[in-house]
Amino acid sequence: MHGTIREGVLSATEIEGRLAAGRDVLVTRRFGAVAKVLWPEKTAACLAAISGRDERTAKRWMAGEFEPPAVVLAAVLVELTRTR
Repeated sequence: MHGTIREGVLSATEIEGRLAAGRDVLVTRRFGAVAKVLWPEKTAACLAAISGRDERTAKRWMAGEFEPPAVVLAAVLVELTRTR
């Protein structure tokens, strides 16, 4: 019985070792590229206004450091499907 617990801990340690804080990007930078096409001027400020977050957080979404929330993704989809 102790062997299964030990194997679980070893597996968790192995998984944890694969992700290094500050180096791994969880999402791609394509979101930022699409956002820049939709809002070419003050992109981060537009995303911040849509989401109610600060501009630095929006810049991190654009850089691919963090995944943007669903409300921002929905706003991008609405803007993409808007007839021009």
